[in-house]
Amino acid sequence: MPSRSQFPISAIILMGAGTIILAVIVASSIWLAINTSNLAEEVTQSRRTRIAVSNTLETLLNAETSQRGYLLSSSERYLSPYNAARSALDRNLSELAALEKGRPGSQPRLLRLSRAARAKMDELAETIALEQAGRHQEAIAVVRTNRGIDLMDDARKVFGDLITDTEQTVTADMAQLNTNARWLELVTTIGGVLIILSGIAAMALVFRAVRAAVAARREVESLNVTLEDRVLRRTAALTRANEEIQRFAYIVSHDLRAPLVNIMGFTSELEIGTKALKEYFGEEKEEAKPAAREAALDNLPEAVAFIRSSTGKMDRLINAILKLSREGRRELAAERINLKRMFETLVASLKHQIDETSTTVSVAENLPSLNNDRLALEQVFSNLLDNALKYLQPGRPGRIDIWAENRQDSVVIFVRDNGRGIAENDLERVFELFRRAGRQDRPGEGIGLAHVRALVRRLGGDITVASKLGEGSEFRILLPRTLPQEPASKAS
Repeated sequence: MPSRSQFPISAIILMGAGTIILAVIVASSIWLAINTSNLAEEVTQSRRTRIAVSNTLETLLNAETSQRGYLLSSSERYLSPYNAARSALDRNLSELAALEKGRPGSQPRLLRLSRAARAKMDELAETIALEQAGRHQEAIAVVRTNRGIDLMDDARKVFGDLITDTEQTVTADMAQLNTNARWLELVTTIGGVLIILSGIAAMALVFRAVRAAVAARREVESLNVTLEDRVLRRTAALTRANEEIQRFAYIVSHDLRAPLVNIMGFTSELEIGTKALKEYFGEEKEEAKPAAREAALDNLPEAVAFIRSSTGKMDRLINAILKLSREGRRELAAERINLKRMFETLVASLKHQIDETSTTVSVAENLPSLNNDRLALEQVFSNLLDNALKYLQPGRPGRIDIWAENRQDSVVIFVRDNGRGIAENDLERVFELFRRAGRQDRPGEGIGLAHVRALVRRLGGDITVASKLGEGSEFRILLPRTLPQEPASKAS
């Protein structure tokens, strides 16, 4: 289901894509149109050049034909085409020069053509002038020198080159025009297809948005329907929290009261011993000597030792409660934590214990990263690893495995050992303050796992344990990927 922010972003992307596609089509069409217009103009100019070449060649041929007719007949009537050709030749050459202006390599060829054409006209003018002067044989002699034929052949060669160039230009331009037409068709087709796809995508986006809105409405309706059930569940959770507070108060009062009872009891012993000593030293009766001796040597030292032990235990319990209280007041600070590196650091800090107990610790390679409080996480997993090393099964090589499973918005981290294990009826008790399960042959006050659970819950997660006595334990720590924001009252 798309979020609120995804819909406008997707719509903007589609609009931008459609605009870009249209801009490309328009720009391509304009460029192809301009290019086509230029090519069409070039084709037109090439055809004009060809016409000008043909006209110039025709002018020379008409002049030559007129000269031959005049030389054969001596009739002035044959000179009309020649006279017209003389006046037209300069005009044809000027038009041809204007059409070929700027074309690469055209100027030397036009100069050669102009020279050949004018030389041909001069040769024609010379023979006609001789014929008009009555020197017919001299005129024929000039013709027989074949100079006119050579000049005409040279002019025809230039004319042929010009015609070939114009034909090649026209052919190339026509081919380019066809290519432009195909490109325009291709761009238009592809652009049309892309616009259709954008339209389909927009329709799909609208459909998804409508479907998301319908789903959201149904979700709201479902939340309204289940509101009472959620209120009941939260009330039950508050009830459990209240019961936990009451149980904590009971445990604290019970465990603190026990040392006080011991102190009170052994204070009575001190009073009795003191009384016996007073009787002995006050009255110096012989029969009071054994009681005073027993009080001085046995009862009083024993009472003092028990009182010292009880006060020491009370002091440790009070310090444990203060530690939990201080930890609860500490402000959490989220940072990016690479769990793989964090566990490697913790394992390195426990290397002496690990080597001493011949324990193998396996840390999975694919542990994720979290945005959470580093100190709290280090305290949680340091406690779990320390407990795993502390309660190994005697006679069996220790093994601790650490891995994780990814959930949608959270991560479950597993810490499994092959130690003593926990009895089924003690699985929940181990998380209670000052409660310890199994043999009490290791030092401790019973606050480690209680502290761990309090920290994990403050980080927005939960911790559970599965275990079999004599086989080992598996702790599962559920943590959010990002540390949830604490209420201001709690953080202060």
